[in-house]
Amino acid sequence: MFHPHSRTAISLAALATLFGGGFVSPVWAQNSGDNAVESSLPGITVQGARTRPGSLLSQTQTGSKTDTPLRDLPASVVVVPKEVLHDQGTLTMNQAVENVSGVQPVMGGGYGFANNYVIRGQAMRFLRDGYFDGTTQNGYWRTFADVERVEVLKGPGSALYGAGQPGGSLNVVTKQPQRRFGAELATTMGSFGTVQASADITGPLSKNVAARLIINTEKTDGWRDLSREITEVLPSLTWWVNDNSTFTIDYDHRELKVKPDNYGLPFNINRQIVPVPLEAKYYSPFNYSDQTIDRLTLGHEWQFSSDLLLRTALVQDWRSLDMLRNAGGAAGDINNAMTGRNVRTQNDDARYLSLQNEIVWKFGEPTARHTVLAGVEFNRTRADTVRIGYNLPNIDNINQPVVQETSLAGLSPVLSQGFNRHISSQAWGLYAQDQIAFGEQFKLRAGLRAESAKVTDQGLQGASVVPRTVKDTVTWTTGSLGAVWQPSSQTSFYAGWSNGKFVNLATEAGKVNASADGTVIPESSSQLEVGAKLSLLDNKLDLTTALFETRRQDYYITLPGNLDPTPDGKDRTRGFELDLSGSPVTGLTTTANLVWQDAKTTANANASITGKRPAGVAKTGARLWAAYRLQAESLRGWGVGGGVTYRGDTYADSLNLYRVPSYTVMDASVFYETKMWDIGLNLRNLTDRRYFTNATFSGALPGEERAAFLTARLRFN
Repeated sequence: MFHPHSRTAISLAALATLFGGGFVSPVWAQNSGDNAVESSLPGITVQGARTRPGSLLSQTQTGSKTDTPLRDLPASVVVVPKEVLHDQGTLTMNQAVENVSGVQPVMGGGYGFANNYVIRGQAMRFLRDGYFDGTTQNGYWRTFADVERVEVLKGPGSALYGAGQPGGSLNVVTKQPQRRFGAELATTMGSFGTVQASADITGPLSKNVAARLIINTEKTDGWRDLSREITEVLPSLTWWVNDNSTFTIDYDHRELKVKPDNYGLPFNINRQIVPVPLEAKYYSPFNYSDQTIDRLTLGHEWQFSSDLLLRTALVQDWRSLDMLRNAGGAAGDINNAMTGRNVRTQNDDARYLSLQNEIVWKFGEPTARHTVLAGVEFNRTRADTVRIGYNLPNIDNINQPVVQETSLAGLSPVLSQGFNRHISSQAWGLYAQDQIAFGEQFKLRAGLRAESAKVTDQGLQGASVVPRTVKDTVTWTTGSLGAVWQPSSQTSFYAGWSNGKFVNLATEAGKVNASADGTVIPESSSQLEVGAKLSLLDNKLDLTTALFETRRQDYYITLPGNLDPTPDGKDRTRGFELDLSGSPVTGLTTTANLVWQDAKTTANANASITGKRPAGVAKTGARLWAAYRLQAESLRGWGVGGGVTYRGDTYADSLNLYRVPSYTVMDASVFYETKMWDIGLNLRNLTDRRYFTNATFSGALPGEERAAFLTARLRFN
């Protein structure tokens, strides 16, 4: 059934259609990778050879909000195009981000039912078509039925996108309506009882109106019985009012049921992961998460001329989350018992509103050509959240686990673990950015954003019977500065600096963090990086390298021996990363990445964690993937692919006592393609390696055993 807000969303969409309202894709030429049709912007003719999706010559708004090629950005932005996602048989975001250096999954805020990552060892945020996509903590499980590509900006992006985490921004770019008819039916079946099916239909409704409808359903019993059941209905519509004006409506309805696991396999008294079968379970069998998301996006683009663009967008997002998940849980003690287990129920009802007005103006002579972006943005967040916690019986022997609880019956609420709160925020942002091209060799970019947010958090926390109220208005300024030197058309050297601010409004935290007098203290971040972007082999292969230092401070952390969080969090990551992609020879496509990073806690408030690596962050990681389409005439259509993924060790705790070992996993694929259909078999963890994807809070989450997935697609054009 639809969420109660769905009717409101549908009514708004109907009114917008009636009166010519709508939203155009915030990404200029974002369908440049779609083979079926030309760019949807009228009045602009693109000549020359088609740019390879994700290449340094391709344009992306992530990191600039303008039609700027990747090679001209003084920052690291990595694109994973749909061609790579298809070849790899990508079903989950965890699989997609393996193609980007320095992006690593973490449990905090995801708990097995939602995606969450660190980038360059620091927390990150999600965007959808360039707009805020809810909080990262207590987020949701992202699918790929409507995904055109994934773009990752490394480092703080507050100057462009407002308050956000320091690691970077992961932007999901979606498929848009096309003016030529096209349809695709796809299904995937495979291990763990996985069945997925989707239908994607697009085409003209009239001379100037095109629509797209994507329906997706997924059901899996899941590895270790961690099941998923997902239904999505994703319609969109674009109206070309005239040669210069475009409206689009985009609506997403998602229903997601995902079972979480907070424990994985625990550590024992020797600080080793308990040597039991990977299928062993320590989580409560009645865990669940049930989410409904309704997101309506309306907007307008007005191309006054080739040098002047005005765009407006309104995003209204309704989300409900009902879940029951574990928390607590200590590593095994001297008696091999797992103590301190508890379970919590939580219900969130959140609404997010975003309104943006932006102008892009190009002017100046060839010797100093300006691309100016200026905008104003209003964001409103409202969330009601209720949590109730319960203590659970111990698991008496972690080597032969028996989970005693079968329901909440007989368990008494623990007041100190719960809350009942209303969180709200209203924020205004004013921002500007100027990109100056001094001829063909030098580019300079500077951005500045001023923001003010009125934050309120009121209600009951813990065992207190006296309501707690935080009400404060905070203001800040963020910026970015960078330069690019291009001694040749195939070579770019860049240097960039940016900083960020962030107030955590997620309902996962027990409270919006503030000092005793109610003053909200935003966390701050900064990044300095230098790098090179090289087009090799006559632009067939692209290489991006970067040296970076990212800092985060004033974030709230619970130090060892303390009960309450304090704003003493301070981290620093220094490192080197490399991303390679392209088609070096006919028929071969490849992606590769490598990261080495030294992530440290630099807080002086507790000497025991100073110099230690933050929990869940690996020092090293690498990925290589290649797919080859056979060129012999008799074998035309057949292809094979293979990949290897390496991730270094991590720690489950801030004292670095509990180590999760490194791993190397191999994958493979074989496929057959025709113009009208294709079929592919993807094999994962070929050697059936025993490995752990990431640390939990008392153990580590087992990676999937050897698995096979068969995908078939049928196209109509």
